[in-house]
Amino acid sequence: MRTIDNGIEEVIVAGLSLVVGAGLMLAPWYFGFMGEAKATWNAWICGSAVAVFALLAIMQTFDLEEYIIAIVGVWTVAAPWLLDFKGITAARWTHVGFGLALLILAGIELWRLHASPRAHSA
Repeated sequence: MRTIDNGIEEVIVAGLSLVVGAGLMLAPWYFGFMGEAKATWNAWICGSAVAVFALLAIMQTFDLEEYIIAIVGVWTVAAPWLLDFKGITAARWTHVGFGLALLILAGIELWRLHASPRAHSA
């Protein structure tokens, strides 16, 4: 397991992940797909999971947290097709957009965990 001594860069990226997770939790209200139960519950569950792991990463970043955020990102992108709410445009594009943002942020942190001289094995 890799970790990094959190500097301002790690706190900023983890904070952005927290904002994306919170945004995903609020998306059903903001983008108006509260009537679609599968999309709403998926947004709440995925957003909550990301928020929890992002909070943990703010305290101390480990690669496991970032892998979980990346997996949630992949699920979030694929969920409209796997849970069959692809016909609801707002829900589909919200999930795809937030999922891609999660993948990018997790990718940045994973790259830093393996490339930064401050990173080390736990």
